[in-house]
Amino acid sequence: MRVRMLVAAATMAVSVSVFGSAPRAWSASARGVFALANPGKPVPSAVLSNPNVDGIALLFLWQAIEPNEGEFHWQAVDEQVERIHRAGKIYSLGVIPGINAPAWVYRDGAVAFEFRWDKPWGPPPCSEARFPIPWDPAYIRTWKAFVHALGERYSGDPRLVLAKIQGVNAQTPEFLLPHDRPGEAAAGRLVQCEPTDEVAEWQRFGYRPARVREAWRDFAETYRAAFPQQELAIESGPWGMPPIEASGNLTVGRATDRELPVAIIRVGKEILDGRLVAQNDGLEATWSWNALPELARPGPIAFQMAWKVTDDPSCRMNHFIRPCDPVQTLEEAIRRGIDAGASYLEIYQADLLNPSLKEVIARAHRRLDERY
Repeated sequence: MRVRMLVAAATMAVSVSVFGSAPRAWSASARGVFALANPGKPVPSAVLSNPNVDGIALLFLWQAIEPNEGEFHWQAVDEQVERIHRAGKIYSLGVIPGINAPAWVYRDGAVAFEFRWDKPWGPPPCSEARFPIPWDPAYIRTWKAFVHALGERYSGDPRLVLAKIQGVNAQTPEFLLPHDRPGEAAAGRLVQCEPTDEVAEWQRFGYRPARVREAWRDFAETYRAAFPQQELAIESGPWGMPPIEASGNLTVGRATDRELPVAIIRVGKEILDGRLVAQNDGLEATWSWNALPELARPGPIAFQMAWKVTDDPSCRMNHFIRPCDPVQTLEEAIRRGIDAGASYLEIYQADLLNPSLKEVIARAHRRLDERY
């Protein structure tokens, strides 16, 4: 694989600190099978030693790294980066703000949006959670400062091939904000909570698509400067944003704003010097974002599996259609992603560790390896 050869050559030619203290002599791209790490948790040794895993998608939480303003705890990141180097892998790096913003951000003046937590991970189900409003000036200042610090420490690492653009986040690393309304269909939700009107709450805060778009542009330009040698990814999909028009009124007949994610990809293509990767995190055996290749063209696209197939009786990767065979379901999702033109696929660690899926992963690795 060309990426592996480039990494090996760079490692032999230049003595580079994994923490970015030396200049990079080359740049590479994110390609192949990536293991989706659990936020802030060590990557299993069996994943690092798997020859069919090309890279690791590292995820960390902002509050764990910067518990107090300007006080950075890099040890957990450093340890995983060192292990990735020893394993000879490449990696991507994402740090999630949203509900993981540290408490001092609010003490510094950032305004919080409160909502009902409807996921089976993180805070207690149906509890109240909060995150900074994306266009709030105090939040923008503190998040941009963190991104610069992150880039100063890791952008010089030759095995870091991609950084995830974060900033407009709530529950996940995705470009997504809560937008439930009473009376909407609850089918497919992982946790059933009492209905809330989050869209009306956004209207109260003066939500406008343009405000979100300009905040994301600001964050993207910050990442461009902080990570000058890496590809830069946005995780997005045709859903996830409040159905509010430029005027502040509701979009009639829409449960979500489908235009804003498209506009954000266009902004990224415009300002990121050809380094934008458009990534969708909802790949299933029965669905992929068909419009993504054309939206990203001529840039690369990528996918993350919507969920794991291992020990999932809900059959989420088969769009909740039962029964579902894990091998066939993951095989079909991978086929769908590669056929769409994915540069890399992020797969849950549980599936990478499942012996019954070993050949499925190996075939995915070979197909992506042959392409690049």
